[in-house]
Amino acid sequence: MSTNHRVRPATADDVAGLKSVIAAAFMGDPIAEWVFRDADRRPDHHLVFFGAFVDVALAGGRADTLDGHKGLALWLDVDVDAPESDDDGGLGAAFEAGLDGETLKRVAELDDLMVANHPHDRSHAYLPFIAVHPDHQGTGVGAALLGHRLAELDAAGRPAYLEASTLRNAALYERLGFQRMPETIDLPGGPSLYPMWRDPR
Repeated sequence: MSTNHRVRPATADDVAGLKSVIAAAFMGDPIAEWVFRDADRRPDHHLVFFGAFVDVALAGGRADTLDGHKGLALWLDVDVDAPESDDDGGLGAAFEAGLDGETLKRVAELDDLMVANHPHDRSHAYLPFIAVHPDHQGTGVGAALLGHRLAELDAAGRPAYLEASTLRNAALYERLGFQRMPETIDLPGGPSLYPMWRDPR
């Protein structure tokens, strides 16, 4: 495993590369397969769906990457004291423009379950997605991306939250200080997400 990975903030110049990487990284993900069931259209749907989150993170959150776009981590700040807002950063409009009706229903169902289970009692950093290009999985890219941001969160005394899409991924996050929460997010007739919380060290 290589540990020589230099993490840096993503910029607008990285957008196309990041969207390509995140779309490819989730091709075998069980949650994505539940949402995007048409295998022929899945590559385009991934670009729409995951690409919209890249735009949101760059506009109002944070996106970290590495040279060569081997991977990326998207972070959003959750401030429980902030006034409630209906602004979704353009996600809804992007989904409406690029996804079919049946897929939109599953996206909405997934979103409802995730929102209902998201912790609302403490402000935290939220990791909606971390992705490593298939050619670089298992080389330490994911750990480097997470470790870089978690060190900053520890210094700031800020907790973090994510939903792992597989038990294998959950095991990686546990090694970095995340703990499984009591409940799972179970998709109807499909796989589960594993909510995880990390207190600062």
